Amino acid sequence: MDIENRLAGIEETQNKILNLLTKNASLLASNMTLKEAADYVGFSPDHFRRLAVEQHLIPFSRPSKQQKGKLLFRKSDLDSFLESSQRSETPAKRVGRKRMSPKNIL
Repeated sequence: MDIENRLAGIEETQNKILNLLTKNASLLASNMTLKEAADYVGFSPDHFRRLAVEQHLIPFSRPSKQQKGKLLFRKSDLDSFLESSQRSETPAKRVGRKRMSPKNIL
């Protein structure tokens, strides 16, 4: 009975490995759906859609050529988006005057 439990555990581990391999293979494909692209970048699908459609930060294509429809993303575009967002993580220099503290007003 102990051997049967161990074999079942091995089979479960093999299934997990196969699922991970097939998931990674679909992510490496040239075109990704919205959900796949959001998983690849690490954002929620809703936030990722806003970045692409409303803010135009991520290039995408629509195979249906209509205003609404399926969104497709290229892996190379996602990689360039990730690189540009990592470079811009340094705090931007503030523009404008310094505020006067209440002590300096009087």
